[in-house]
Amino acid sequence: MEVAGIVALVLLLLVPSLKKLLNSVAYRIRARGKAEIIRAERGGEHPGRAPSGGQKQAKHEKGRVR
Repeated sequence: MEVAGIVALVLLLLVPSLKKLLNSVAYRIRARGKAEIIRAERGGEHPGRAPSGGQKQAKHEKGRVR
């Protein structure tokens, strides 16, 4: 009976932390979904794609004389 009591106590102590972890993961998933919808509405690039060269090109041309 002592072992069962110790296991129950440990589980009761871990439940709040586990609940916080699950809430955090759920929040991140919702935020990622909302960001994806906003990007799709604006016609933005997909985060997995390579940039079109706008930023790299601007850095290279910054030092050049036109």
